[in-house]
Amino acid sequence: MDRMVHKQLLSLAREAIAGTLTHNPTPLCERLKAENSLPFSLEMGCFVTLKTDKGDLRGCIGNLWGRGPLYQEIPALARQSAFSDPRFHPVTEEELPHLIIEISLLSSMRSIENWSDIRLGIDGVLLTHGYHRAVFLPQVAVEQGWDLPTMLSHLSMKAGLYPQAYLDAACSFEVFQAEVFGEDQL
Repeated sequence: MDRMVHKQLLSLAREAIAGTLTHNPTPLCERLKAENSLPFSLEMGCFVTLKTDKGDLRGCIGNLWGRGPLYQEIPALARQSAFSDPRFHPVTEEELPHLIIEISLLSSMRSIENWSDIRLGIDGVLLTHGYHRAVFLPQVAVEQGWDLPTMLSHLSMKAGLYPQAYLDAACSFEVFQAEVFGEDQL
């Protein structure tokens, strides 16, 4: 998607958070909903990530598969990231000017046979082991400075497993790519 679409989607996310905090209307959301046109009507997996202006994670919520049009999902995920991420207290109005919003639009998932086929920094990874599941977006390992085994150890622990669980034959992996863009890149 082009830069103008990126800018609109980021504005849509910010408008949703600000509108919730200030109880103001969300005209961009209403306009995109009424138009119901491409690319905003696409259904695809997406994540909304919030970071502080110092680069610290402040919230991240998403869906691996599309659950509705982007004009609906982006505001919903922005609100969930800001107010419902269980790792953080809800965003306050004072914090809003200091938040940087990042959106990841996901490709479809594909299964891989071996964890060593994961391309660090290119592939997002969904690890599944029985009822345990966890996901990392493609940018996570690079941002953390992890190599592949370190990333998979952290992913295993995120899924509630022991660090080397990714080596277990019962583990399966699906990968996806993401188009990632943020307010700090505009």
